[in-house]
Parts: sequence; structure tokens; C-alpha cells
Amino acid sequence: MRIRPSLLAVAPAIAVLVAGCHLFRKDFDVAVGNRTLGPVTVFANGQQIGEVGSSQTATFTVDLSVTGKTTADAAGNPIGSTAIAQATFTARDNATGTLSAGAATTLIHNVTAYVDVAPCVLLSGGSTGPICVSVANTSSGSSQAPACNFLLSPNTTQSFDSAGGTGTVSVQASSGCSWAAASNVAFISVTSGTSGTGNGTVVFQVQPNLTGQARTGSLTIAGQTLTVNQAAIAAL
Repeated sequence: MRIRPSLLAVAPAIAVLVAGCHLFRKDFDVAVGNRTLGPVTVFANGQQIGEVGSSQTATFTVDLSVTGKTTADAAGNPIGSTAIAQATFTARDNATGTLSAGAATTLIHNVTAYVDVAPCVLLSGGSTGPICVSVANTSSGSSQAPACNFLLSPNTTQSFDSAGGTGTVSVQASSGCSWAAASNVAFISVTSGTSGTGNGTVVFQVQPNLTGQARTGSLTIAGQTLTVNQAAIAAL
């Protein structure tokens, strides 16, 4: 499998049909959007296709063996003769070496596969888990694959006194981009806005600090870290 990376806009692949020969173009465009905190290495069928930085989108051209004359549309439903290829995408966190389980898709000429790399949120414990990969087909009519960008407001650090309290964070997200919010420590809990699509608000509760020492915790919101500093109870 020959890989040719490109950072240009997605260009449609064209199938070439020669009667009796079943010759097809093997190039398929793959756009990758990375919503993890660090850069990832992306693989197609186990072979590296390139690296994508945190909150970045890149486009790669993948050369795969096609199956021949097959009837399928962009969603894999039968309609007529066209060239398709099968690929399973995985992503490896460059900092931790964590490899995602991967997601399979059918690559079809004139359709670009958009691979979205995002952190998984474990339902039990509410902590951020390993990276996930989900694949969606983008019509060849699109000149550029969608990029998901997230911004936390007012900032990525909030401070509380020993009594604790309620905190609010606004999430600014590109249209159609999904995100999740989870606490990474026991003394902070997300009370609303555990997930959303597009712009949204996360509300969290900080418990009173009875430890006698200042402490720091964090939440992961839309793949970004919100740091919470809490003061110790004042000495009597």
C-alpha cells in the first residue's frame, strides 16, 4: 500500500473503467481531523499514512487495491458499477503510544473518507480514556473536509476558595462538531453539559476543601484541559 501525504484540500478520485480489463484508479483521498491534546500517527490497514497535530486537519492520498467492479454508493449501498476499497483506520497517540481500536470503512471513488480522531470518555468513573477513531464519508462535492476546532472561555484555569462552588465554561465549537466533558478528580463533578454538538456550556461543582492543603484538579472538555485550583481552609 503506497501512501502519499498532502496538506491540500480534498480532491475527488476518479475511477477509470476499461471494458473487459476492470482497471480502476487506486487513489483515495483521506482527510484526518485530530481533536486530541497531542499529535497522533494515523494508519490505514496497519500502514502509517502520516501524522496530524493536535486540533489540526490534514489530507492524505492513500493508494489501495480496489475490489473491482462493485455496486455501491457513498454509504456502501448497492446502486451501480464503481470502484471500492476496504480500509481500517487506527491512530496512535505519539506521547503515550496508545493505539486506538480502529474503525473500518469502504473507500469509494469520488467520495472522501473523513477520519475523526477524538478522545474517548469512559462512562464509568468519568475519566478520559484512550483515543477513538470514527469514519464518515464526505461527498466529493465538498472542497474541504470539515475541521473541528474548540475553544474554552473565559480561560483554561479557574480558582476557588476552600468553600468550593460552581464553575461555568463556555465551549465554542465548529458547527456539527461533537465534544464531551468529564472530571479527572473526585472533588470536581460535571453537573450539566457532559456532552454537546457545536457551541455549549459546561457547569461543574467543586466540593469544599477539608484537607488542610491547597489542591489542584482538572476537567477534560472538548479534548482540552481545564485546570481548577482550590485554596486550603484558613487556619483558625
